[in-house]
Amino acid sequence: MKNLYFCFLIILYVLFPNSILANQQNNVIYNQFITVVNPVRISLYSTNPSASLIAQYSEVKKRNLAATWLLTYDVISDSKVVSVTREMDKSQELGLFFEITPKIASAAGVIYNKTDSWHRANSVFLSGYSQKDRRELIDTIFGKFKDIYGYYPVSVGAWWIDSYSLEYMKNKYKITANLTCADQFATDGYEIWGQYWSTPFYPSKMHAGIPARTLDSKLDVVTIQWAARDPLNGYGGGSASGFSTQDYQEINYFQKLINLYANAKSNKFGQITVGLEGDFSPQTYVSPSFFASQLDMVNAESQSGSIKVITMKDFSDWYRKTFPKLSPAQIIEADDLLGKKIKSIWYQSPNFRINITYDYDTNETKIRDFRTYHNNFQEPYYVSPNRDLNLSINIPSQIDSASNPDEEWLVFSDLLEDVKNGDEMVTLNYNKHKIQLTKERIEVIGDIKNIPNSLNKSPLINVGKTANKINLIPKASFNFSEQGLIFRSLTQEATHFLRQRKVILFEIIIAIFFGSLVLIVSKRRILMFYKGIIIGSIALLIIGTSYKWYLSNSQFYFVNQSELDVLNRLKLMPGKRIVVFDRTCLQCSWHTVNIPAIFANKRDYVREVTGKDIVYNASIFNAKTRPEAKRELDKLNADYIYLVRFEDYVELAPFSPGDLNIEEIYSNANAQIWKVKKS
Repeated sequence: MKNLYFCFLIILYVLFPNSILANQQNNVIYNQFITVVNPVRISLYSTNPSASLIAQYSEVKKRNLAATWLLTYDVISDSKVVSVTREMDKSQELGLFFEITPKIASAAGVIYNKTDSWHRANSVFLSGYSQKDRRELIDTIFGKFKDIYGYYPVSVGAWWIDSYSLEYMKNKYKITANLTCADQFATDGYEIWGQYWSTPFYPSKMHAGIPARTLDSKLDVVTIQWAARDPLNGYGGGSASGFSTQDYQEINYFQKLINLYANAKSNKFGQITVGLEGDFSPQTYVSPSFFASQLDMVNAESQSGSIKVITMKDFSDWYRKTFPKLSPAQIIEADDLLGKKIKSIWYQSPNFRINITYDYDTNETKIRDFRTYHNNFQEPYYVSPNRDLNLSINIPSQIDSASNPDEEWLVFSDLLEDVKNGDEMVTLNYNKHKIQLTKERIEVIGDIKNIPNSLNKSPLINVGKTANKINLIPKASFNFSEQGLIFRSLTQEATHFLRQRKVILFEIIIAIFFGSLVLIVSKRRILMFYKGIIIGSIALLIIGTSYKWYLSNSQFYFVNQSELDVLNRLKLMPGKRIVVFDRTCLQCSWHTVNIPAIFANKRDYVREVTGKDIVYNASIFNAKTRPEAKRELDKLNADYIYLVRFEDYVELAPFSPGDLNIEEIYSNANAQIWKVKKS
């Protein structure tokens, strides 16, 4: 019977070879994708928004491509632009692009955060507004969209949408897809640093940039990334983000990125997002523009039958059906796209991401980036609105050579013989070493001379070591809960009260009085039992009264996880002495449950977390001249200056770094570490 079945298949292949091949191609198509997404806004560049959209859509339509068009509130408030969207064919998807403008703020009854430019992070992103205002803004644009089109969209995007807003949209409006910006260190004042490298993932409910590690922490929305980066040259600051799918490079370079990300290779799927913002002049889109050339390449890939061009909605539907639980591991392996003799490998899973490079000339293997993902780590803007002009999303890391080049780890020098990928695993085989990457761990086999403190002593990693093997296993949870570090201490008013001279004098008098009373009782000729009762009663009276006063004049303070991430790093750095700003902020406001400790100048937690000495100082920051500030800093013999920011409160290094001979070696949304250079 089996032989008959086999013969039947051979006959079918001979008679209908094209049909059989087509079915084989169809099996490949559905795990390799290109998603065309065009965010449409009205900006200073928009001289004729409807004409620009017509030009852009015509290029998509003439190639019969499916695309997603993400529209801002201002766009769907323009009747001419809306008319253009109504004429689009059924393969086009309409969604929402979340950029806050005066128009949507006014419609939502929200005060717009006006700054020197519309693109500032605290003006344009939802994260710049309170949670209540975010809900009002979201409801306003979704309501407007439904009034016009008769349904709620399921695809949204922005260069950043915070996790609170994403979860609100998921729960209320059933969104399924989110567009965010791929990792960039500082472009346009937006730092988004630490996500999956340019590939899709399920975000955590608590942090939009962290992949969900558990089903409980998972937000059932698929995040895809705009402007996929070069795996080698796209890492770092400066011009690095220009090595992407955007129009900074030649069109042949764009083709290389398409080949790298859209093809599944050893992964379970491949996907890349391409497109162009829709606020430029019509000439920007029509042939022979870079945009038109990109679409030609996309169309060619589609016509080849190996890659499917798909909308955000349809890709999300496929992803959620194919991976109903958590995001699969993604592997990016490529020799330098610009021709240098260097290989770059990115491995990322819901537990961690790592970037390994290999130099063919020197045989050096280095780790440039390693960061762990934790199910309880909360985004800095989840509760607190971002009051800064810039966006700062920096996910906890153990090695981040973009922030501090000194952190790059030269693991060993050895000849790389081959790299084997498959089943969500990567194995790098060397002459005398081996590195194996799996979803749960990193294993290095061979003689390793040095392990950085940032790994060896990290509170976020379990490190296993034997004579010739190192195992690095990221811990599930961050070492402080999502509430951060909470402690009780005196209120600002009580602290000020106790520092008054007359109060100090009164305390001395009371101490002398009770001390004398105890001395008198102890010298009296009475039974020791009664002496004990009297002295004990005095002690209880003092302790009880003091404790009652303390409870009435104290409160809970907190330090958020984002700041604690910086302190985790500072703890593992060399040096013993940290300067903190001796400053109180009585008028500062906050949106969290407890008051930030820095507002009351309660900074001893820096010593407790890092184990280093701290020096409260204001003279450096208040110095009127550069030489004065430098002299004050030199007196302290400090190794670091530690600065904090929280909502409206900001601490800044005085003058320029060169004036004080300091350099910033790490920062995130809530803190900065400045290293004092030793002459």
